[in-house]
Amino acid sequence: MSQTVQRAIQVLGLIGEKPSSIEEVALFMGTHRSTALRTLQVLEAEQMVVRDSHNVFRLGRRVISLANAALENIDLRSVAAPFLTQLSHEVEHTIHLAMLEGDTVVYIDKREAKQAVRMYSRIGNTAPLHCTGVAKAIVAFLPLEDQQRIASGIDFVAHTDNTLANTDDYLADLRAIVERGYAIDHLEHEPWVNCIAAPVFEASGQVTGSVSITTTTLSCDYETLLTMVPQLFEASFGISREFGWTGNGPGNDQG
Repeated sequence: MSQTVQRAIQVLGLIGEKPSSIEEVALFMGTHRSTALRTLQVLEAEQMVVRDSHNVFRLGRRVISLANAALENIDLRSVAAPFLTQLSHEVEHTIHLAMLEGDTVVYIDKREAKQAVRMYSRIGNTAPLHCTGVAKAIVAFLPLEDQQRIASGIDFVAHTDNTLANTDDYLADLRAIVERGYAIDHLEHEPWVNCIAAPVFEASGQVTGSVSITTTTLSCDYETLLTMVPQLFEASFGISREFGWTGNGPGNDQG
């Protein structure tokens, strides 16, 4: 039974990434077509998946409903919402909200830019720890032992020529982030995307998330993006203060 449940969860993950046919699901599961079909029929009966006229399966409304319910129960998302909307109106670029889950940073909300350019980020996706602003803005404000543990587990995949390549460079970048109060992704994850991100703190001073402004090189140059740091801080500090944080901002005691 546990294997059946595990397979069903894995199939949902596959279909969530890309609508799939029975044959594609069977190939993914490494099973016969009939076994894959039985799994899909169970998920279909529970409204977890739905098939179209071409027998291609997509996520069903129950999955979407559960996902929305889970996101609505994340306090950070609801508290941050008006600040993200205001920041989006002010800068007119893509705004992200991310939070820390264990040693993983996850995108939990987003405001799209007016420019119709598709970016990597999607609500529910994890943010690479070594080359995204939202992740570095969180890790930089963790205790040093946590930073070192996280850094030692990173596979420093080179997404671009600007991607940080090793633990020493990564830890040095985290120290620089603390000094200035915000993180920078300057063409590190995608060669046409720049980002600035600032941490969000709880009342205790513990970092819990981050807010970012993300731009494409076509819509905004790097130097202009840096002029938006005050608006970024206004949003991140505002969210933090809603949680009872009384810190003084960049370069000072964050607690």
